[in-house]
Amino acid sequence: MNKDVNQSYWSASVELPKFPELKENTDSNVLVAGGGISGLMNAYQFAVKGYDVTLIEGNELVSGTTKNTTARITAQQGLLYSQLKSQKGADTAQLYYESQMSAIEEIERIVTKYNIDCDFKRTDSVIYAEHEKSVKDLEKEEKVYKELSIDGYLSKDQNNLPFETAGRLVMKNQAEFHPLKFLKGIIEVLQGLNVTIYEHTRAKSADGNTLSTVDNYKITFDYLIIATHFPFLDLENFYFNSFKISYGYGLVAETSTPIPENISLSGYDGAGLSIRNIVDKNNALPLLLFGGLSHGSYEQKDMAKQLDELEHYAGQKTVNEKTLYAYRAQDLMTADSLPFIGYFNKKNENYFVASGFNKYGMANGVLSSMIISDLAEGKNNMYKEMLDPGRKKGTLQQLKQHLTNPVHVAESEIKNLAESHPDFDTLELDQGEGTVAKDGPAKKGVYRDGDIYYVVSNRCTHMGCSLNWNNDDKTWDCPCHGSRFNYTGKVIEGPATDNLDTDIRPYK
Repeated sequence: MNKDVNQSYWSASVELPKFPELKENTDSNVLVAGGGISGLMNAYQFAVKGYDVTLIEGNELVSGTTKNTTARITAQQGLLYSQLKSQKGADTAQLYYESQMSAIEEIERIVTKYNIDCDFKRTDSVIYAEHEKSVKDLEKEEKVYKELSIDGYLSKDQNNLPFETAGRLVMKNQAEFHPLKFLKGIIEVLQGLNVTIYEHTRAKSADGNTLSTVDNYKITFDYLIIATHFPFLDLENFYFNSFKISYGYGLVAETSTPIPENISLSGYDGAGLSIRNIVDKNNALPLLLFGGLSHGSYEQKDMAKQLDELEHYAGQKTVNEKTLYAYRAQDLMTADSLPFIGYFNKKNENYFVASGFNKYGMANGVLSSMIISDLAEGKNNMYKEMLDPGRKKGTLQQLKQHLTNPVHVAESEIKNLAESHPDFDTLELDQGEGTVAKDGPAKKGVYRDGDIYYVVSNRCTHMGCSLNWNNDDKTWDCPCHGSRFNYTGKVIEGPATDNLDTDIRPYK
């Protein structure tokens, strides 16, 4: 694998338009913070209803989690329905399935209405088990499918899969697409609806009906939609402790043994790889996208090694010729496996949030726009109570998450404190290399760029956790809540809003 490859196929194959940075105070009827799928779709839903809409993005549009997705639009989200039925009842399990199917239908409706060329197609989603002992879990989920009238079935036939399985749980009539082609079409629609878009404009705080950016510009609004992946106002309602950060990995490879075109796969056991086809008529060989090897952000694992391992497991499934793209994704996981969509808190009825999509942001990003636009207009939405961020998540699940998050944070911090680091005065870094070094009594992050060192604070500006160097992305990553900074100390992903203190020193 080319170790310099750290880009998704989606972003490499689409060029999105550029937008200016906010340079003055302004106002808007609806203000959307966040330029991924949930932010853009919320902007769309309000704009088509005639609202004056402004969207701000801290970096560039679709530069975060949305571009590093498998882009499977599916209601089949692991063995979720037996879990939901057990923890929340059959009615909730049925309602969640219906919510995901309604989001798929909304995407298909929009693609047809605006004739968006995004390789949208209906597929069957398949959870496959490699070991016979796992089939009983698929059988349990299939039983719930039948009880809820979910269109699906369990099969032990191999059909046309290029590798052996012990069983396959099929959910019919799901979908997949090229997410950036779809969102490029949405952006064009937004431009036609006179939506104002600002890039490199990061939200910092909100007070009443006014949002402040990190550059101290003010935007007044009637409605605020917080769609910044990790909510930037995260101290409200303990959002900072409401999610677990999960890192996952993806790669796109040329193959001579593709999976059937009408299915997408998700592994239940073994390496647990997700596998789907990519439509690319310009490539001589078929392309497959592989995803998997997820782990908590507090587990320090080398990205290059994880991608090598993913490439190894992919080679066990299909005969692959060359890896073209490879990347890491970051997802927010909730205690009860349901997203946070709805009112941001109880005191501001005009603040809304869309977050915690549990790796299934394509359907839930679109669903968030359908729910939030209804809530803002005072309409009843059948999914609002189920996904309300203030809902009861289940005592055991919520307690486990709220207790284990601080434990993992503490373990990561203790590990960082125990590590030995070189003295800055004796440091010898190669060009493009970064590390943590001792600078007097303090620890600093150091990166060499030509004849200078960028020396940054090694403490996240969000809640003070020690930062880890990510050599593949050339970023400083926070294991606690997922904030990321580039090597110059600039925030590139929240919940942090402030840049790191930076000192530029000569290379010795």
